This record gives sequence, structure tokens and C-alpha cells, in this order.
Amino acid sequence: MTDKQMNKTRKDLAVKDVAVIGGGIIGVCTAYYLHKAGKSVVVIDKDEIGKACSFGNAGYITPSHFIPLAAPGMIQKGLKWMLNPQSPFYVRPSLNIDFLKWLLSFARKCTPQHTLENQQAILDINLKSLELYQLLHQQAELNFEFHQNGLLMLCNSEQGLNDEAKTVAAANKLGLQAKMLTPQALRELEPNIQFDVIGASFYPEDAHIAPYEFIVAMKNYLTAQGVEFREGVEVTGFTIDKTKTKITSATTASDDIKAEDFVLANGAWSPKLAKKLGLNLPVQSGKGICISFDKPPVKESAKLKCRTPFILSEAKVAVSPLDNTIRFGGTMELGVLSSQEPVGISPNRIKGLIKSTARYLPDLDTAQVKSEEFWSGFRPCSPDGLPIIGKVPQLANLTIATGHAMMGLSLGPITGQLVSEIINKQKTSLDLTPFSPSRFG
Repeated sequence: MTDKQMNKTRKDLAVKDVAVIGGGIIGVCTAYYLHKAGKSVVVIDKDEIGKACSFGNAGYITPSHFIPLAAPGMIQKGLKWMLNPQSPFYVRPSLNIDFLKWLLSFARKCTPQHTLENQQAILDINLKSLELYQLLHQQAELNFEFHQNGLLMLCNSEQGLNDEAKTVAAANKLGLQAKMLTPQALRELEPNIQFDVIGASFYPEDAHIAPYEFIVAMKNYLTAQGVEFREGVEVTGFTIDKTKTKITSATTASDDIKAEDFVLANGAWSPKLAKKLGLNLPVQSGKGICISFDKPPVKESAKLKCRTPFILSEAKVAVSPLDNTIRFGGTMELGVLSSQEPVGISPNRIKGLIKSTARYLPDLDTAQVKSEEFWSGFRPCSPDGLPIIGKVPQLANLTIATGHAMMGLSLGPITGQLVSEIINKQKTSLDLTPFSPSRFG
């Protein structure tokens, strides 16, 4: 082989089939299914793989969450909660034009019609992702915990209980095996934890995993298979070909990363990069917080141990029992990213989460909970509450995979499979019309 031929071979090897921008649950799952389809892949992340929003996720795989974030009553609740600095949902005042447009679009979608039109699509994509998780867990090459113990929604008010009963009825109509539980039935299901509630709903199809453990398992396998991971590498721009219809490379501080196809899957930071391509991606960040305990702080002689994940319905706090820890997480603070946040996690968000959790869990010793141990992450929220998955007409080799809000972990595998099918020009596993980027015009 001549020097000229060798140089050409090196150049060809440097051009990957696909560059995935974003190393969270969506990006890693996308890399997995692209690799399985025979593509050479590079995953690029400005931080450590899996250490952004996916890291502190509750770990829920949620067929039960078939009602979009943009649901009836959310605007009224949001306005009410804005007056309470410790509320679970908060919209930070801003004059940013993109944020104001997002809020207007969100408000327009908070209707019964929007919920009815989209709940089947949300359920279908969650059920398909649950199937993929079950298959992944069976793979000897991947070592991660997977528990299908269902999900509880705990209620401590009559209004909350009535709302849950309506959701259970809707779930049954869609084919889920959801049911309402009395306090006695709840004690029989979880005898090792004291709840101060008047009832609960139970969704047996739901499952949960340890998010970071799953991402590490995927990364280790993919690395061994030759998938390249570029950590601590921020994409700052792109090079477009002469026709202005195709990306040729992604620009970083150290080099240009070339690929035949590109996937934009970097969560709440996706709109910033989309603007570099002349695209307006309607995604806003929703800040959430969590804290994990090896041994939860409880009052003397009490215990706080369970096998079923649960959500404190009115307080919007999720509690996840993992193999070695128990995690408490929640809140939704719209309109802020880390680069714009001068004070870190709001003390009011922390106080609100602790105070509301104690109302449901009387044995929790809140005095032992340390504010400095809380973690925060940024969920990518679309204005209609559905993920954004698909091609954009302006650029033939760009696929979008973002906007999953609280369902990123739940929808990781199916999003990865769908992106792989799109890039490989295969029939997709689901109808992508409800999730198409084109729905925003």
C-alpha cells in the first residue's frame, strides 16, 4: 500500500458513520442501537458521560405517565404555585423571547383535547421502551439492576385521591392494570414503612433501574466494541457543505469531528446548538433536585424501607428504592440553565421538598437531611410535553432526539432504537408523527 493510499485509509477511518452529541441516557442508548445496526459511532459530551440529567434521575420506567406535562389545570396550578417559593413547580420570571414563546405554546396545549389526542402515543412509546429494557436486562453483556415492582402514587388529600381515581380509570381504559389501594392494602404491600396517607393508586407494569449504573454498563460494553466516547469535549459549532443541506463536521476546541450523520441528543442544551444550525428548537430546561441516602435518616426505632417506588402525589416528590440507596427527588423549576444560575440549588426548593416529604413519611427525621448533599439536573421540556424525535427538513443528515422532560430515562432505549431506524432508513417501530420536530413549524 502506498503512502497516499494509507493516508486516504486513515482519513476514511476518521469519518464515523454517526456522531451522537450528548452522552446521557438518550445518547448512550442511541449509540447502542446504532452499533448493533453495524454503524461506527462516536459519542461526544461536554462533561463526563452520564453525569448530567441522567445521573440523579429517579430511574422510573413509566407506562403510568401517559398524561403529558402540558395537561389541563397546569397553568392554574403554576400560577398558584408561583406565589409559594417552596412549591414543587415554579416558573422563573424571564423576558427571554424564546422562553415567553415556549410558555405561550405550553399554555395553548394544556387542554383536555391535547391530553386525549396524545395519551395513547405516550403510553405506546413507554410500553415499547419497557419491552426493550426487559430485553437489555437479559443480555449477559450488560450488568444492571432492573426491578418491575410497579409504582405507587400516594395521596394525602381527598382532591388528590379523586384525581388519582380518574387517572386510574383512564389507565384501565387504555389497557393498564392500574388500581386504587386503601391504606390497609398499602400496608400489606409495604409493611416496613409508615405512610401518612388516605389512599394510593398502583401501577404494576411500571419498573425502575439505577440510572448511572445502567449508563456505565452500556458505556463499558460499547467501549469494548469500539464505540468512541469523547468526554469533556464541547461542540461549539458545525461545518455545513456547499449545498447548505448537510452537516460535514462538528467543531470542538481541539478538532473537527466528521461523520456521515449527526444526532442532537444533548438534552436541555440542544436549543443552543440547534441555533448554530439556524434551527429554533422549542425546548426549555426544567430543573429538578434529588438526594440519595445509603441509610435514610429516621426517628428512633422507626424504619424506612420499601421495595416499590412511590410518588407523593400532591407534593410531586419521587422516592426510589435502589439496591444500596434510597433516592428522594422532585421539583420542576422552568427557565434556568446552570450557566444562568448564580446561586446553585434554591434553598426554597430544598425546604419545600423536605417539608412536603415529611407530611407523607412521619418517620423521616428531617433534621438530619443536609442541604449541601442535594444534586440538581436539567430536564429538556418541549411545550406540548412530548419528546422530539426525527429528522429536520433543512438538514438531511441531522436527527433530533430531545425534549423528553421527566421521561428521558423511561424512553431511552426506544428513542435510541427509533433514531437507529431513522438513520438506517428502516420502518420505525412506532408512528413518529406525534414526536416529529416538524410539528412546531
